[in-house]
Amino acid sequence: MADKNTNLPLVSIITPAYNAGDYINEAIGSVLFQTYPNWELIVVDDGSTDDTAEIVKNYSARDSRIKYHYQENQRMASARNAGIKLAQGKYVVFLDADNLFLPNKIKDQVQFMEVNPKCGLAYSKILHFYNEEPGVFYKNKNEVPFRGDDFFRETLHRNFINVLSVIVRKEVFDKFGAFQQGWEACDEQYVWVNLSYHKVRFCYLDKIVGHLRLHKSSDSANRFYVYVASKKFLDLLDLVESWLTNEERQKYELDIKLLRKSWRKKMFIGRLIKSPFFSWILLPLFRTRRDRNFYPYRKR
Repeated sequence: MADKNTNLPLVSIITPAYNAGDYINEAIGSVLFQTYPNWELIVVDDGSTDDTAEIVKNYSARDSRIKYHYQENQRMASARNAGIKLAQGKYVVFLDADNLFLPNKIKDQVQFMEVNPKCGLAYSKILHFYNEEPGVFYKNKNEVPFRGDDFFRETLHRNFINVLSVIVRKEVFDKFGAFQQGWEACDEQYVWVNLSYHKVRFCYLDKIVGHLRLHKSSDSANRFYVYVASKKFLDLLDLVESWLTNEERQKYELDIKLLRKSWRKKMFIGRLIKSPFFSWILLPLFRTRRDRNFYPYRKR
C-alpha cells in the first residue's frame, strides 16, 4: 500500500456472500471506487455453490486489500461475525454482496468519527432500489434518525438503522459483541439494542452513503416472515428483560409490556399468513403494506 495511506485509519469492510455471483462484481466495484484508500475488504463466502469464489479470488489476485474467506453455510450473522473476527481495521463497515457504497462513504464517515472520538458508532442515510425496477431510488420512511435522549428505548421500539449505513469502532464489537446466531429477522436490531443498552454512543451523519438493493422475492416477502420475526422479537424482549436491573425494569416496564402486546398481535397475524389456507389472500396484502414503506426519491 502506498505510503500516503499509512497515516489514515484502516477500515475493514465486511461482505457476507452466499451465491452472490450475479451481484458481487457491482459491490466490489463500489469499494474500488472509494475515494478513501486505506481499506481491506473481507468477503466471507458462506458456503456458495455458484461462481462467487471465483469472482472474489480474481479480484484478490489483483488487489491485496481484497481478502477471501470460506466457511460452511451458517447464514448472515455468522458470516458477519467471521469477518469482524478477521478484521484488522480501527473501523468496521458492512457491505452485503448485492448492495453498493457511494464513492465517499468511507471517507465521509471516517472523517466524522475522527473528529467525534466519543462516538462508538455512526449511522447515515441510504437509498433503496428494487432489483426488478432499477431506474428509481426510494427512501424508507422507517429510517428516520432519532433525535431524543433515550437511544436504548428507541432501538427497542423500532429498527431505524440499516447496517449498510453504519461505521463502528472495532473496539466496540470487541468489548460488547456483535451479531448473534439465530436472531434472523431481527439480528441487526439485536446489535443496536445491545450496544445502546451498554451506553455506546450512536451518532448521526446526515449524508447518503449507500444504495440497498431490494428484491420482490426477499425473505421478508415469504409467508413465514411475519411469524418468525414476531417470535424472534418476543425472544429478544425476554433477553432484554434478563439484562435489566430492578431500576431499569421499572423504567422500561410499560415499554416492554406494550411491545409484547404489539408483537403478539403480529405473531397471530403471522400464523394466519403462513397458513396455506390464508396466505394466498394475506401475503399479497402484507407485501403491499411492506412496499408502502418505500417512496420514490429520484431517478438513478
